[in-house]
Amino acid sequence: MLKMMLISGGGVLLISCSSGENQTQPVNDASGVYVREYAVEISNLNTGEKVGMRQIRDSIFVKLGNDGYEVSNRKWRMNDYDQEGWVSMAHSENRPMPTFTASFDEALSQLNPQNSLSGEPLFIDKDAGKMFRNSARNVEYRKVR
Repeated sequence: MLKMMLISGGGVLLISCSSGENQTQPVNDASGVYVREYAVEISNLNTGEKVGMRQIRDSIFVKLGNDGYEVSNRKWRMNDYDQEGWVSMAHSENRPMPTFTASFDEALSQLNPQNSLSGEPLFIDKDAGKMFRNSARNVEYRKVR
């Protein structure tokens, strides 16, 4: 009986001390994972002959923190003409943007970098679950979570 009381008491203590992350997120929260996938044709630099296709997965991670939102970017590529599989593009010419801290402007629906050297704002359409990397809204990312 004493063991059962200790186990159930420990369970209640564990539940009451949990962070409750989902309950504390603000209504205007822009956090999530936004993904863009596209394919490009790869040609031989010397001959111009088509070598194959490259698929690129570009993901932007927006995480709510104490000082605003942390925005990070990861890019991966996969060629249909080799056996390398998914390869990080961290050191490629078309590398991911650097991680930065941003504030969310609810009226303009955009994430504004807190440092002017971090780049341009990111535009968010929360109703459609989309993010755009420019004001022309021609580079679209879909929210996946």
